[in-house]
Amino acid sequence: MTDSMSSHTQVSSTATSPTKLCSRTYKTASQLFLTRRLPESLANLRPILTVPSPEDSQTNGDHSAAVAPIANASSTWRIKVWNFYITLLSAIVELGPEEGKNQLGQKEWKQMATQVREGGIWEDVVQIGYRGREGSVDAEVVYVLATLILNHSSSQSLNQQRLETYLSSYGQPNLDLADRLQNASGDFQQQRISATSGADTPKDLAARVRIIELFTLHVLPRNEEWEYAREFINLSEVLDEERKELFLQTLEGLKEEKERGELRAAELQRAKDAELERRRDEERQRAEEEASAAARQQPTNGHKRNTSEVDYGIEKGSPRSGSKGKASRSADKSPNGKATPRTALSSSSSKNSKKPVKPEPRASQVRAVALGIRNLFKNLIQNISGNPMSLARTLLFLLGILMAFSRQDIRERVRKVTGSAWQKVKGTVGMGVKVSYI
Repeated sequence: MTDSMSSHTQVSSTATSPTKLCSRTYKTASQLFLTRRLPESLANLRPILTVPSPEDSQTNGDHSAAVAPIANASSTWRIKVWNFYITLLSAIVELGPEEGKNQLGQKEWKQMATQVREGGIWEDVVQIGYRGREGSVDAEVVYVLATLILNHSSSQSLNQQRLETYLSSYGQPNLDLADRLQNASGDFQQQRISATSGADTPKDLAARVRIIELFTLHVLPRNEEWEYAREFINLSEVLDEERKELFLQTLEGLKEEKERGELRAAELQRAKDAELERRRDEERQRAEEEASAAARQQPTNGHKRNTSEVDYGIEKGSPRSGSKGKASRSADKSPNGKATPRTALSSSSSKNSKKPVKPEPRASQVRAVALGIRNLFKNLIQNISGNPMSLARTLLFLLGILMAFSRQDIRERVRKVTGSAWQKVKGTVGMGVKVSYI
């Protein structure tokens, strides 16, 4: 389809002027572009942007005149077609790999994306549309080309080089006499504007100012050429003093904004690093605490068993010492309350010994009780730290005891059991006294 359309366009171009051919093609391709039929729009546009083969362009045996129809069109339609073609390429690149593969094919889309991102499109425009003359490219086309590369290329080195070449060669006269004679039959005024100084009209001057603005305020700052941009603005002959002052102020504002952005990025990076370090410290501290808690838990269990055994020994020994003291004191007296001859004999001999010995059982009981209370609290603290649930169980146990003793029948039962136990103890002590008396 593309080949037949191309051949049809080349055949019809013999009877149609390049300007009319470009205008008709532009209208058809733009309608397809508005309906997002990008491959068909590109296929319709390519014939007027392609140099015909020598066989198709042979005219009286002269093969040197083979140029694309766009090169012989008027300046107005040449600018429209090139700007539209560049916009179409930008839209195709923005499709992305997946959609571009679906619409154009992977190989063709990748080739066109590379041509745009690496700046090859600029060389194609110069060679095909302007016969290799860099300074003859229309200013509007240069601006659109530079904007395309600025938006799609990661590096602006090629863009800077192309704009420098264009600005240095802008307005140089065309010294190719044969080419000038060949184009003399066309629109002379349009050819004169494209081949001589581009600042002849206010429109061309405004276009060149836009190019300088793009070059100094967008391309050079992307390449970190701040001083070069400042010097270019100061030495420019196209800019007046008011525009120079405005451009310099804008350039300083862009530089300050970039520096503030770098500072903000550095602060954000430092905050992110500090947060990451804080999280690492917390994780390290948590791991150390868990390790130390695990190391304390094992010897605590063994120490708990040892203290419980000691407590049980104290609790079992303390009642015996009290009962022995009571039995010894009751055994010294007779049933009538009078001392027996044995006690009378022993009392005279043991008066001196009982005075210092008598307080010892009471002091030992006090120490035993204090030690037991201390061990009880120590054991309780260790149990709580080792097993927090033991505190809850202890509280529930005490609460149950209090609730049980709050009932009158239980209190009466406990009182009866305690009274019977006390009567048994008194009987046992009395029997001991009688035995000792005998």
